[in-house]
Amino acid sequence: MKRLLLLLSVLVAVVGIGLPVNADPISSINQSSIFSTEDGQMTGSNTAQATRAGARPLSLPSRTPTPIEGYRWPTRNLRIYMQTRDKALQMAFRGAVRAWNNTGAVHISWCRDEDRADIIAQDGSLTSTAPTTVGYVSSQLGSTSTEYNPDTHALIRARSTLDAGQLDYTNRTFRTEIAEHELGHALGLAHAPEYMHSVMIPRNVKTGITKDDRATVRLLYDGHRE
Repeated sequence: MKRLLLLLSVLVAVVGIGLPVNADPISSINQSSIFSTEDGQMTGSNTAQATRAGARPLSLPSRTPTPIEGYRWPTRNLRIYMQTRDKALQMAFRGAVRAWNNTGAVHISWCRDEDRADIIAQDGSLTSTAPTTVGYVSSQLGSTSTEYNPDTHALIRARSTLDAGQLDYTNRTFRTEIAEHELGHALGLAHAPEYMHSVMIPRNVKTGITKDDRATVRLLYDGHRE
């Protein structure tokens, strides 16, 4: 079986909330990247994705309105699997998929086979029990982890997680914007600076996909058709 050098990039990348005692929620976001190389065998159905990602180096745009991570999918046609059974989160993920599809740069379709999916939409608890400051508890609303081939800059698999417990108090629009942010990471977009108008801003997410975000994903995929 073909052995591949893989780079695992784990991005904790959306809205987190610090909740001080007797105070209103304050939006904050933590991002950390953990990089490691793994010289191992790909087994099961992921072999096809890994082989595809290792086929040849992909070109990337040198400048984009919204920052990019430095990798992308080797195809514009992607499959996503709905792992969460939370109805509100399902609605958020479906809305986010429609929004990214509306950019015209990618086509993300739902599939029933998790093993064949490129992106997994899931729920999970992202609350940290360790206080960051006296009287504060840190929690995150979502995160995205990606696996890609560092030699070809091609994505292999992405997992986007939303925390149902933390998002229960929010409205439908906000949950969808958080899902858009997470799927943006799954497509190869990075966090945007605070001064930008982008769904990828890591603090106080208050907007959906913007003109800059659409232009960026088009440069990633429309401008580099495979």
